[in-house]
Amino acid sequence: MTDSPIEPDNTHSDLTLDQQAALSAAVERLRGEFDDIAADDDIDVMVRAAYAHVADHANIDNFLPLLAERYTRELLKAADAEQHGTRTSAEV
Repeated sequence: MTDSPIEPDNTHSDLTLDQQAALSAAVERLRGEFDDIAADDDIDVMVRAAYAHVADHANIDNFLPLLAERYTRELLKAADAEQHGTRTSAEV
C-alpha cells in the first residue's frame, strides 16, 4: 500500500525532541499493528504526512503526534477493510 490521500510535507522540520520521539514511537506502534498491510517506510511517510496535515491546521501543538497517529491508524484500518472486503465501524 503506497497510495496515501495526504502527501508528505517537509516544511515541519522544526520538531521538538519530544515530538520527534512521539512520532517515532507512533511509527513503531503502527508498524507492529499493521505490518501485513503496509511497508515500514510507507507507514513512516504516512505518519509524517499526517503530522504535517494536522500541524497546518493547529493552533497549539501539544497533541499533534497523537492526532497524526490516530489519523494514520484510521487510514490503515480503512485500507485493511478495503483489502479484505469488510466494513469499518465508520461505515456501519
